[in-house]
Order: sequence, then C-alpha cells, then structure tokens
Amino acid sequence: MPTPQKEAILQDTSTRLEGVKGVFLADLSGMTVEKVTLLRKKCREHKVQVKVVKNTLLKRAFNSHGITALDEYLVGPTGVVFSPENEVAPAKLLAEFAKEHEKPRIKAAVVEGKLFDEAAIKMLATLPSREALLGQVLATFIAPMTTILAAIDATLRL
Repeated sequence: MPTPQKEAILQDTSTRLEGVKGVFLADLSGMTVEKVTLLRKKCREHKVQVKVVKNTLLKRAFNSHGITALDEYLVGPTGVVFSPENEVAPAKLLAEFAKEHEKPRIKAAVVEGKLFDEAAIKMLATLPSREALLGQVLATFIAPMTTILAAIDATLRL
C-alpha cells in the first residue's frame, strides 16, 4: 500500500510531466551537493527542471504518460531533467555541465516519443536551436532570389 507521501510525489511528478515533449535521465551518482546545487541553479536560469525521484515512482509516472521506453534505464541514482518550453534545452545544459564538471552522465531520453541513447543525446546537444535551423532553411530558400534580384539590379544600373 503506497504511503500518502509517495502518492503526493507521484502526483507532483505526473503533473510536472504533462505537456513535456522531452524527458532526460541523468546519472547523478558521485556528484557533490555543491555540484548538484550548481546544476539546479543553471537549470532554473534556463527554465529547465531537475527532479530526483525514486525509480519506482518515476516508472509509474512515466507509464501513466505512455512513456515506457525509459523503464530499463531507471537503475541507480537517477535525476529526471525536462523543460516545458524547449525539448532540447536539457540536453544542451547537461552536456555543457558535464564538460565542465565531468558529471552527470546522461543515461537516455525520450524526445517527442522517440528513445535517444547517450551518443544520440550528445549529437542532439550540439545542434543549433530550432530558431537558428529555421533561419538557415529560410536563408537557403531566399539566396537564389536575392542573387537574381542583384543581377537584375546590376543590369539596370548599366
């Protein structure tokens, strides 16, 4: 029989996960309290949430939202990192923090229903933001038109 405290934690975690497109699992073992506090502070600055919850409660919360791919990664000290606004921001923050402090290790993630392993998350963290990618695509579409207009303008000036 679950205790009221566990039910409250499960309810809180489930509520936080609603509408989130990306969920990242990080191995926080071996990190000092100061480093975890620093990680939480950096995450708060970018509107990313870090939560440490028992694996069994995390599994129940994930399963209630239809996320079953992360079940096998819920072993050992696990922190769940997510952002309600940007699904890639947690990957970038965790990768940047791990470069500086050598921890945490990203275990796995589910972004928009797809499972990502540690190597795929590192690649995801190096991608530019969505807005930058859209700008690059737009620049690619506009470049030929700009060249044609420049050529027409040059002939009119002669």
